[in-house]
Amino acid sequence: MVMQVLKIEAIQKEVNGVTVYTGWVEGKKVRNIAKIVHITREGEFIQGYQRAEIPKHIGGITDYVESTNATILANLVVGFDKTVTFEPITEGSSFGHLLVPYDPELPSDLLPGAIVDGQQRSGGVKNSFHESYPLPISVFISEDEKDYIQQFLILNLGRPLTNVQLNALALYDDIYKPPALAEKAFPLSMCEELGFRNHNSPLHGLIKSNGNKEGLIAESSITEFISNVERQILSVIGVRVYQDLTSETRSLFSKIVVNFWLAVTDVFSDDWNKKSRNMSNTYIIHGTTIIAFSLLCRHMIREFKTSYTGIPSAEFFKGELEIIKDHCHFSSGTWKLGITKNDDYPESSNDKHLSYNRRWNDFQNTTSEKQLLATHVLKMYENQKGYKKVYSFIFK
Repeated sequence: MVMQVLKIEAIQKEVNGVTVYTGWVEGKKVRNIAKIVHITREGEFIQGYQRAEIPKHIGGITDYVESTNATILANLVVGFDKTVTFEPITEGSSFGHLLVPYDPELPSDLLPGAIVDGQQRSGGVKNSFHESYPLPISVFISEDEKDYIQQFLILNLGRPLTNVQLNALALYDDIYKPPALAEKAFPLSMCEELGFRNHNSPLHGLIKSNGNKEGLIAESSITEFISNVERQILSVIGVRVYQDLTSETRSLFSKIVVNFWLAVTDVFSDDWNKKSRNMSNTYIIHGTTIIAFSLLCRHMIREFKTSYTGIPSAEFFKGELEIIKDHCHFSSGTWKLGITKNDDYPESSNDKHLSYNRRWNDFQNTTSEKQLLATHVLKMYENQKGYKKVYSFIFK
């Protein structure tokens, strides 16, 4: 069977050194020439950029295009591979047709195009009762996936992308990222290193992220951990900002984090062995605990720098964690957080203060709760190190 050709009326234009096309395409046939590339993961590798389709949104578009005088004027954005060519009406003309290989039976992964923007619109039109419904289209031709990612990101800067999409897009190198996304890139890349690429990491396979629904630890908790310890680790390895990391110093950064978590799994081995998704047996991987650990790690690195050179080993971190081990309650018992003011008694009364305690599993994964536990754990560490006189917190 000879492959058919779908002709798309188009105008050719060069923009900033890139040839692009604008025109009209038969909307009912878009899904037969262009696939939708959803976010997927194969092992450590993330691919794609599109979120799942939204049936309610598609249904709303179908209702609209089936109404009287309904026209969609917002361009679809589609990238094609190099099997698609431009045929000018006359030699040298910028007006002509894009010639697209067309086979309605072709599997999705073999289609020549990918929809970068407009999957809901194309779905809505395809499901409508119209026999023909032209849609405006903007086209670029490339076989480099980064071009597709870049266009998707730029088109969606002002739209509420899901955390899954944002996190996946932040990991792509060599594309322009707005500042807010660029700031996420380094902690997320370290998550990838600790959770997928580094098989010596105690966190390997445990971080719940793109394509790893079986993970036990929230990705956001680990990225917050990395952000909290970033400055101190960079300082100890002699790097000013993460953008200056080389492959060697990046490896040292990762090694320090791994050493800390190796120490955690050793010192708190009983708690670590009880970890589960619902955290019914231990809070050792709860968000509040991980943030408390991040501030401990940061302070321990400061301690290391006052007396040692090189990088802190797992043995160093073990020694530091051991001094607070007996005061931690990740799986049983009660955290004695301090005392709270009792307004029911006069200032002179012996009962003017009450103990302020929390059961081991009573913390919520909120900013205030994280701060409460982290502050307490840090105070325990400082007291055990003899930095400050032991005293109780007063909660007003």
